[in-house]
Amino acid sequence: MRAWSREPLLHFAVLAAAIFAVDAWTAPARVDEGHVIEVSAGDVERLAEVWRRQWQRPPTEDELRAVVEQRVREEMLYRQALAHGLEKDDSMIRQRLAQKMQFLSEDVAELAEPDEATLQRWFDGHAATYAEPPASTFSHVYFSRERRGASVEADARRALATLSRAPEAASELGDPFVLPFEFTRASATDVAAQFGTEFAVALADVPLDSWQGPIVSTYGVHLVLVTERTEPRRPSLAEVRTAVLRDYRQSKRDETNRALLDQLRASYQIVVDDAAIRSTAARDAVARADR
Repeated sequence: MRAWSREPLLHFAVLAAAIFAVDAWTAPARVDEGHVIEVSAGDVERLAEVWRRQWQRPPTEDELRAVVEQRVREEMLYRQALAHGLEKDDSMIRQRLAQKMQFLSEDVAELAEPDEATLQRWFDGHAATYAEPPASTFSHVYFSRERRGASVEADARRALATLSRAPEAASELGDPFVLPFEFTRASATDVAAQFGTEFAVALADVPLDSWQGPIVSTYGVHLVLVTERTEPRRPSLAEVRTAVLRDYRQSKRDETNRALLDQLRASYQIVVDDAAIRSTAARDAVARADR
């Protein structure tokens, strides 16, 4: 053994092994050839052409970048799907495989059902999403601008004077209208959607329990009687638990998918011909300007 320990060849072999081990430990991770995703100038042009055919116009630079990003994302998911052997039970094209990889990721997210404390914390952090907006219960009398022309507001004021003496006459005044005479706890958003923003803003300031107006809407003018107004309210978790659980699960699926894509991106070298994006977008911008 002592003779072997003095052999220069043995010393060289041990030293070489040590150098190899240190190099393997300290060298940065290498991206192998199969982990390179390249989007060439030709690829950019093909993606731009698909966009033009689909939307009947050339893409902007931001739109083209988004399409390229989608192509990279699809390629990463596609390759990961192949690595998991998902192609063996499905003969669909690349997009289907990428979707299957995403669905697999979402299935993992579904495994962890939240306990009540976790769901409550998530609800507390998103309480504004579930808050009930202010709402009004009101009746209205409509006056058509098309039917009455320039006299519409004067007619409405005369009717208001009548209502101050005989509120029960409301149903006999005004013009026929497509919307109901009474609205119960209608949110400001719903009122704006049906009558217009100007009407909704004015309605919020109308005093309770007396006919007021005229108030302008997208249809004409109205007299209104607001009998109830509720303030914004935050419901309890128990009241909206179904919606909260649905949204919580979706948020976890989204988080899992983002984490998967970030992990995949770290293992690929992404090579995009950025100059091709700029030149293609610039050329298409000129084409748009010439139309």
